[in-house]
Amino acid sequence: MVTIVLNKYSLLGKLKITEDQLDNLLFNLKSEVKPIDENNIEVEINADRLDLLSSDGIARAIKGLLERELGEAKYEVVNTDYKLIVNNVRTRPFALAAIVYNSKIDLQELIQFQEKLHATIGRKRKKVAIGIHDLKKIDSKIIEYKEIPLSYRFVPLNGSIELTISEVIERTEQGKLYGHISISNGVSPAILQDNGQILSVPPIINSDKTKLDQSTRDFFIDVTGTSFEAVVQTLDLIVSNLAEAGGTIGKVKVETPMNSESLYSPLLTHKTQTVKVDYINKILGVNLSEEDSCKHIMRMRMDCKAESEHIRVIVPQYRIDILNEIDLVEDISMSIGYNNLEPSKYVPTNYGTYDYMTLVERKIRELSIGGNFVEIFNFVLTKDTKLLEGNYVKILNPISEEYNAVRNSLIPILLDFISKNQHARFPVRIFEIGDVVVQNDHSDTGFINDRRIAYAIMDSKVSYEDIQAPVHYILKSLGIEAYYKETKSEIFIEGRVASIMYNKEIIGIIGEIHPSVLRKFDIEYPTVIAELYLTKIAEKLKS
Repeated sequence: MVTIVLNKYSLLGKLKITEDQLDNLLFNLKSEVKPIDENNIEVEINADRLDLLSSDGIARAIKGLLERELGEAKYEVVNTDYKLIVNNVRTRPFALAAIVYNSKIDLQELIQFQEKLHATIGRKRKKVAIGIHDLKKIDSKIIEYKEIPLSYRFVPLNGSIELTISEVIERTEQGKLYGHISISNGVSPAILQDNGQILSVPPIINSDKTKLDQSTRDFFIDVTGTSFEAVVQTLDLIVSNLAEAGGTIGKVKVETPMNSESLYSPLLTHKTQTVKVDYINKILGVNLSEEDSCKHIMRMRMDCKAESEHIRVIVPQYRIDILNEIDLVEDISMSIGYNNLEPSKYVPTNYGTYDYMTLVERKIRELSIGGNFVEIFNFVLTKDTKLLEGNYVKILNPISEEYNAVRNSLIPILLDFISKNQHARFPVRIFEIGDVVVQNDHSDTGFINDRRIAYAIMDSKVSYEDIQAPVHYILKSLGIEAYYKETKSEIFIEGRVASIMYNKEIIGIIGEIHPSVLRKFDIEYPTVIAELYLTKIAEKLKS
């Protein structure tokens, strides 16, 4: 969910409705309202409805639900003599621009809209960055997008002196937050006038030259990014909401040296989506005709044509959330009103069953408790210190340094537990069933989840045979005739460690913990451990 703050009286004034009506209408748009103070409200918008991130977008949608305006919102579009020349920018190769004349949008609301788009579709400016400028402060009708050296100087937004791009990155808050995103090989992307003056350095900051103020009504918008589709969608959203505030959209000619054909942006992309009326009725449990379905679609501010057994919808540029037919069904449900839809009774025709892995775990847990082991539970997350060996998953931005990695084995976790319970009555006999994340070269991420069970015994005197006997009995009770093959491991004493084998495959490891490992965990007594690969064991049992 995305939250925006709006002036309550401004929004109610645009729609001429009461607060209660606003609450109900926004609920039908999957949004919720919370008062902040006498003048302002906080609106929580579903993350897919980026067109609702300003009061004008909300007003456009509500006018449809009130049937004051039906179908696509039509805006005046004119050609301009402005041109954007897009050069080869390696880190952010795509750029488009547009102009909007005479838009009466509130400045603070526009800045909020821009930042919410940065946070959502822009992926915190990594995917898309937006520059909005006062058109009257731009001296050139030819704008260029290209790479420039970090020594290039300009006055950053709200600044008073010229700085190099390097200094902007080091000294300004925006530079510290976003400076690392698109800098490469000592150059940065930049939007410039034909006289070389910088308008913006995406995705970092605009120039103070084209700073917006409360009197700004004519806007130049540039959008750059790593995805052409995202750049197109972002620009379409911005100009549509500015046009909804009374503006006229101006098209900018975009030239790319690599491409002989020019295009004119914004593209104002439309697409056609069809959906069968039987499908709508089946999903929603209603009985709509083609004409009724179209009426609901038009209330959601899209054009629609009823055809034999289905409807054809023209999806406008500001509805980028419409991806397939189920999205249209959802829009129809919003137009009908969630409170007006009656849920159908569902009578289950069969009973739930346990997952096979759950059945195996239940059985092995019973056998383990019968073998005089006590079950313990530890976190899957752990600390990236002595507990982990080999390759494991590290968390980039951990909430706590105590939990900054994902365990790749249960053995270190059991050792850590034993080290904190050396005062307990001997022998200490514990087991744990849990998930680990291990390296796997065949996985897309290089790692996969694996289910395991591990046993540990600590006593004043304990040996390999003390752990091998109960583990062998548990496996035999499951129907697995295991055998043991000598192996080597830095965790265990050489000659006192073995791989647990079944059908020529390793299903676990067992042995006496090496004294050096015990010292690492400050354990004063001998300890034996076995770890079984439960995922593999379950597969063997099932087959």
